[in-house]
Amino acid sequence: MDWMIVYFTRTGNCERIAKKLAEASGYPVVRMNDNVNWSGFFGFMKAGFYALTGRRTKITVEGKLEADRIVLITPIWAGSITPAAKSFLDHFDPSKVLLVTVSEVTKPEDVYRALKRKYNLLGVHGFNRQVDEDKSIKELAEKLQRV
Repeated sequence: MDWMIVYFTRTGNCERIAKKLAEASGYPVVRMNDNVNWSGFFGFMKAGFYALTGRRTKITVEGKLEADRIVLITPIWAGSITPAAKSFLDHFDPSKVLLVTVSEVTKPEDVYRALKRKYNLLGVHGFNRQVDEDKSIKELAEKLQRV
């Protein structure tokens, strides 16, 4: 198998993007969980604290990772990838991962710069409020076919 889409979501935005990308690309999609309650105000604050301090969470993936390369879709919390995404990158070869970030304000280039010292990622693609989501998903699906 060529690509697989793995996503982590708190609010459903990353899930929506992952499912649209799977539909556009034909690649399978699986959800990653960390079984931490991130809901409500205290969950939001805890999420920011975990992200800022570099914490990891124990993760599970709903399905088998049977792919040569992974599209990892994650929200950005406090300017960083989620603890679940960090845990995933600690256990899967980052050089085979295309990171897709979903953020209202943080630019994917800023995340990539912060991560490239630790992880040798295939690249990064970002979604934010200013991006035409459907157009960007189509472009990303086409990019996966070429890489």
